[in-house]
Amino acid sequence: MKNTRLLFLIGVTAISTIMATVMLLNTPERFSPNNEQIGEYLVKSFSEDDVEEIRIKDSENEVVLRKKEADWVVANRQDYPIDNPKEVQQLLKSLVQFKIGLEVRAKEEHYSQIGLLSPEDKEQAEAYQEERKEAGDDNPGDPRGLQISVTGKDENKLVDVILGEEFGEVASRAPRGFVVRSSAGRPEAQGIWKALGTLNRSTGDAESKNTDKRRGQLSSPVSWLSYKFIEVKKIKSISLSAPNDKEFKGWTATRADENGDFSIGGLKEDEEMDTAGTGPFKSLFDKLRFEDVLDPEEAEQKQDTSKSRKSVITTFDGFTYTFEFAPVKEEKAGDGDDAPPPPSSNYIGTVKVEANFLKERAKKEGETPEDAENAEKLFKANQENLEYKLELEQVFSTRVYEFANFAISSLDKGRDEIVKKKEKPEENADPNAAGPKPSTTAVSPPVAIPPRPSATTPPIPVPPPKEGNEQ
Repeated sequence: MKNTRLLFLIGVTAISTIMATVMLLNTPERFSPNNEQIGEYLVKSFSEDDVEEIRIKDSENEVVLRKKEADWVVANRQDYPIDNPKEVQQLLKSLVQFKIGLEVRAKEEHYSQIGLLSPEDKEQAEAYQEERKEAGDDNPGDPRGLQISVTGKDENKLVDVILGEEFGEVASRAPRGFVVRSSAGRPEAQGIWKALGTLNRSTGDAESKNTDKRRGQLSSPVSWLSYKFIEVKKIKSISLSAPNDKEFKGWTATRADENGDFSIGGLKEDEEMDTAGTGPFKSLFDKLRFEDVLDPEEAEQKQDTSKSRKSVITTFDGFTYTFEFAPVKEEKAGDGDDAPPPPSSNYIGTVKVEANFLKERAKKEGETPEDAENAEKLFKANQENLEYKLELEQVFSTRVYEFANFAISSLDKGRDEIVKKKEKPEENADPNAAGPKPSTTAVSPPVAIPPRPSATTPPIPVPPPKEGNEQ
C-alpha cells in the first residue's frame, strides 16, 4: 500500500515538474521574476493640467504641441489650433500607463540593432543601414525610433522616451508593448525596457465616417491641424484679376439670385457664357480645406508670384472674401523623354473676411403685427448667427495657407474659360451623320398627269315591269 502511494506521489511530482518546465519555457522574458521593476509604471503619473508642451519626432517629421491658455495649438505651424483635443488626452494617458516588463541590458552601441537611435542620429543610422546591406539585407529599416517628450511647468521633463520595436502586435499574443529607451520620469526607471502598453501612432479615427478629421502620422504637424475653416455660402459675385500679369483678362461674374447662373458684363453678340466653366462657381469654397499652414517667409519663397491672382467674392448675406493666391513654383521635369511631367502645383494664399450686414429688415406689404413681430425675431436671430460666423472666420485672416490644386483650380480661370463663341445653327450639322444625303444632280420638274377617271361604273337603266300577262 505504501509503495502504491509512493509511486503515485512520484508520478504527480514528475508531471508537475514537466508542466512547470513547459510553463516557464513558454513564459515571455518580460515576466522574468529576477527583475524588481516588473509591473511598475515607466513614468510618474501626471494630469493634462500639468503639461505645457509635447514634442513628437521621428526621422522625417517633428510636431510641437503647446498649451495656449486653455487650448492646444501646433506651435511649429503658427500656433494653429489642433483638430481634436481628445487625442492629446489619449496620448498622455497611453504614456502614463506604460508598465515595465523586462529590463534590456543594452549599451549605446546596441541602439541601432533594437531601433532606439535618436531621430537626430542620421549618420549613425545610415552607417548601420550600409552594414546591413553588406550583410545581405536588401532593404534595412531605419534604426531611429519615435521620440516623445512631455514638458511640464517650469520646464520640468515629465516624459522623454524613444519607442523602438513593437511586440505582441497579434491580439491573441497579448500583452503588447514597445522596446523603450527612457531618460526622464522615475529615476529608477531610466534605461532600456520592454514596456507593456499601446500607443496609436496616427491621428484621427480610421473607422470614423466623419471626413472632417485629420489623419496621418503622429509626428507630422499637418496631422494635428484643425479642419475648421471658412465656408462660403450663397455667392452673389466673383471677380478675378492678375496683379502681376498684364496679359491676363480679368472678369467679374454675377447672378441675380442664389439659384441663378453666373454671367459677366460686356459680352459680344457672338459670345455666351460657358456653363461648363461657371458651373463649379455655385458651390465654390462651400467646404474649402487647406493642406498646411506656412511661415510667411517660407511661403514667399515657395510661391510663383508672377502668376499671382486676386479674387473678391461677395455673398447675398453680406460677406466679402478676398483671396490672394499663387501657385507653388513648379519643379523641373526629369531628364529623358520618358520622364513623367511634374504634378500640378498646389497654391499658396491668404484670405481676408469682411462683412456688411443689413441693419433693418425689409418689411412686407400688408403683414399683420403678429407676422411682423415673428419676422423681426427671425431676422435678429439670423443676424446674430452671421455676426458669430464673421467673428470665427476673421481669425483665419492672420495666416498663410497651402491649398491643394483641385481646391483652387476651379476659380483660377481666364475669361476664355468661362466665355465661349456662340455656335451657329449650321455648325451643329454633322457631315458624317447617318441618313440620306442631299442629291447634287439636277431634278426635272414633275410631269403633269391628267386626272384619273373614276373606277365606278355608271348605273344601267332598268325598264319598268309590264302589266298583265305580258312576257
